[in-house]
Amino acid sequence: MKNLRLGVIASEFFDPRVGPMGGFGWAARMLSQVFQQQGSQVELVYLASGLHATAEQKEDQVHGSRLLLRRHSRLANLCAVQRERFDLLLTVDYHHADTVYLRAAPRTPAIIWVRDPRTPDDVRKIQTLRIPPTTTGQKTEAATETPQGLGHSDGSSMADIAKEATWLGRKLQFATTAPHLIGKLEAAYGMEPWDMRFLPNVIPVPDAPIVKSARPLVVFLGRLDPIKRPWIFAALAAHHPDVDFLFMGQAHFQGAGAWRAENRLPNLRFLGHVDEEEKRRVLSSAWVAVNTSIHEGLAISFLEALACQTPLLACQNPGFVVSRHGIFTGRFDGSGMDSLKAFSAGLRTLVDNPKLRRELGTGGQAWVATKPGGFGSDDLFENFLTQMGAR
Repeated sequence: MKNLRLGVIASEFFDPRVGPMGGFGWAARMLSQVFQQQGSQVELVYLASGLHATAEQKEDQVHGSRLLLRRHSRLANLCAVQRERFDLLLTVDYHHADTVYLRAAPRTPAIIWVRDPRTPDDVRKIQTLRIPPTTTGQKTEAATETPQGLGHSDGSSMADIAKEATWLGRKLQFATTAPHLIGKLEAAYGMEPWDMRFLPNVIPVPDAPIVKSARPLVVFLGRLDPIKRPWIFAALAAHHPDVDFLFMGQAHFQGAGAWRAENRLPNLRFLGHVDEEEKRRVLSSAWVAVNTSIHEGLAISFLEALACQTPLLACQNPGFVVSRHGIFTGRFDGSGMDSLKAFSAGLRTLVDNPKLRRELGTGGQAWVATKPGGFGSDDLFENFLTQMGAR
C-alpha cells in the first residue's frame, strides 16, 4: 500500500516561531503526533494559509513535518501544490484564505474539519468585547479599550468551493469535532452540508492516579488575549484570597488593544506557556478549570481539564459540556466584568463541595476517554481517510 500524502491547511501550528498558540494550532500539531506515533503510512505536509514565503525561505519544518509557506501569487501557490501531488487535503476549520490551496488542486479529495464556524450572531457578540480599565481589583468600571484580535474571516466562500466540487467531481467531505457545531454551518458557510462525519480531537487521559492539591487551586488555560477575557480570572482571584490561581498561557498581542497583565496578588501566578507534561501535572492537581472567553467552539482546554478529572467553570456552554461536567455561569457579553458575581458563586460551590467536584471530574474524564464521547480514539483518523477513498 503506497503512502498517503496528506496536505493540512492551517492558519496556526502551535509553535511560537510561526504564529499564535491557539486551538487550531493544537489540532494541526495533534494530526502530526497521531500519525507519527502510529508509525502510519501517512506523509503529512502543512500548508500555511497566513504565513508568507520570502525569496530566501519557501518552507519551514514544524513538529517533524514540512511547512510550505504561502506564495505571493495564485500561480505560484498552484505550482507549489501541484508539485506535492497530494492524495488528500484537510483544512483545520475553514477560512477564506484556504481557497488558494483548495483551488490549486481542484480535483483532490478534501476534508473540511469544522472546529469553530462563526455565524453572524457570533461575530456581533464578539464585537461587543472591550477591555476594562481595572482588571485585578475589586472595581468593575465600564469597559473602554477596543481590543486586538477580533477580526473574522468570512466563511461564506465555502458555498462556492462546494459548488465547484460538484462541477468537477471532487470528493468534498465535512467533518466536525462536536455535533452541536453542525447547526451553525448554514449561517457560517452560506450552505447546508450534504453529509457530516465525526473527526475527534485525540486527548490523552492520564494513566496514573489523579492527586489534587491540598490547597484549592484554580487554573486558566489559554492565550492571554482579549477574546479570552483573562482579566475576569485575575479579578476573581481578588475575591478569593483563600484559593490559588494559575494562568497557563501567553499573550499573542502586544501594545494598544492587548491585555496588560498586572500581578499584584499573592494568590495569582503566571506560568506562561507550559509543555504537555507540565500542563497535565498542573491540570491533575487543580480543583477547577475556569474559562472566561466571550466565545468558544469547543475549547480544547475543556477536554484537557476533564481528562485530568478537573471540573469546569465557564460562561460558555458549547454542546452543554460545561453544564454537564461543571458549572455554567450564564452568558455575559462585553468586557464580562458583570459576570464576577456568578463566577464567584460557582467557584465557591465547587471549592466547598468535594463530593460534587469528584463526581463532575470523574464523569468528565469518563466522557473524554470513551469512543462514544469520541475524544480518545486515534483509530478514527485512519478509518476516516480510508473511507474518503484516498488510498
